[in-house]
Amino acid sequence: MAGKKDNALVAVISDLTQTQAAQMSKEIMKAKAKYAPYGRGTIATGLKSNVGSLIQNGKKRIGD
Repeated sequence: MAGKKDNALVAVISDLTQTQAAQMSKEIMKAKAKYAPYGRGTIATGLKSNVGSLIQNGKKRIGD
């Protein structure tokens, strides 16, 4: 193993269309499955004005 897996990633990306947000979500889920298949993850998409609640609540668990 290359190193201890004790890091996490959090990102907020704004100014996307609904289609772009969906595509990015799909790509993030693919990358998560490849690099951290047993890791926990949450992903959410929505309006910029609701970013705080999106981060808090998370809508879709990655890998479930």
